Amino acid sequence: MNNLHLVPVFAWFATVVVAQVEVPAPAAVPAAPSAAAAMATPAEGFGRGVGYREALAAALEDAVGKTKGVAIARSGAVQSRLRVVTGWHQDLPAGWFDGEVEREREWVQQQVAGFVPSYQVQKKVRAEDGQWEVTVLAQVAMLADAEAFVIDLVDDDLRAWELERCEEGAEVPFARVQGSYEAPSIRDNLRATGVVRIVAKAGGVEAGPDAAPREREKQGQRLVASHKVVVSWQPMRFRSFVEKPNKARPSNGPRPQFLTAGAVQVTVQITDLVRDIAIHDRTSTISIDLPPATPVERLDAFAVQLGDRAKAAVAEAVFFALQPPVVLRKWPGEGGKDWFVEVAMACRIAQGYAAFTIGNQGSLANPDWQLLGRAAFVGGNVGSSTFRLEGVDDPSRIEVGASEVRPAQK
Repeated sequence: MNNLHLVPVFAWFATVVVAQVEVPAPAAVPAAPSAAAAMATPAEGFGRGVGYREALAAALEDAVGKTKGVAIARSGAVQSRLRVVTGWHQDLPAGWFDGEVEREREWVQQQVAGFVPSYQVQKKVRAEDGQWEVTVLAQVAMLADAEAFVIDLVDDDLRAWELERCEEGAEVPFARVQGSYEAPSIRDNLRATGVVRIVAKAGGVEAGPDAAPREREKQGQRLVASHKVVVSWQPMRFRSFVEKPNKARPSNGPRPQFLTAGAVQVTVQITDLVRDIAIHDRTSTISIDLPPATPVERLDAFAVQLGDRAKAAVAEAVFFALQPPVVLRKWPGEGGKDWFVEVAMACRIAQGYAAFTIGNQGSLANPDWQLLGRAAFVGGNVGSSTFRLEGVDDPSRIEVGASEVRPAQK
């Protein structure tokens, strides 16, 4: 079980070195090597599936993975669109996805336009085992705007607290008191990112004639969840001790009572609905430090504080599990003194934090987060952010498509 304290960082982070950073002027950031970074790059993708549409979606994912890395190809933004290609059945005309005429091509193109501006099916064949095999040549957008992704959120919400009352110096409570807690759901935290949509009954995107061009392009896009997120909360648990009777000052009134601890346990499970596999299943404990001699009368206030921090931590963990902040590119600054990386993290997300670390995911031999150094935010846009590396002894260890920049302090 992992512990999250007052700073709501990822539950699976190792202890990191935190440093405050000053944001230099964007002009100080040297240009990346590719001047055509925002343009689409052609890539061939291959896919195999039980049906033609499953194989087509797999081929498009393969093309994105070859261009932008597997982490991006399997992120919530991409998978939400591919989930539509494989799983949307409402009002589809007869003859679509028969593997013959490609009547569905314009519709498919509309669903994946955010990250694949265009594609051509180069080969399609049904193998001897009945599986379809599809090869596509896709134009993959290198720096597309941040695409919204759709999740099915099941959250029983945090609505209760329990107080264990102990005699001073005792460990076993002599009484328990229960109460309720009400506050906004983690839905609000996730929606505030600007790129998370929670599936509802609506069939798709509607855009009026006065909408921005990019929004008009989404007209008719279907919304199907790519991932299911289940959040299960235990009640917040607080402990208090009741002061021993004072024989020197006997009193018939209630004895003073002080809070000593507060924590909440939560389990987060994330299922990839496209591949039907579990990608995240963790139980964490978020705790709060209470000042000495905190009177029990302040329990409601600390319940609000603990609840807010716990929900923010869970929403944060869900978001970055579905939208990994992986390194997209790296390049040296002038003279090779500084190194910079571009990361799949929207500017509005990065601006909410004061410090970042950079490192690699664990390996089979060592599953722990491998800290490589710090990263200072220097600017960004709606789709990505640029960071300057600090304290990284060997920049060659930064792997494009694999290394991540993670928030370390708000």
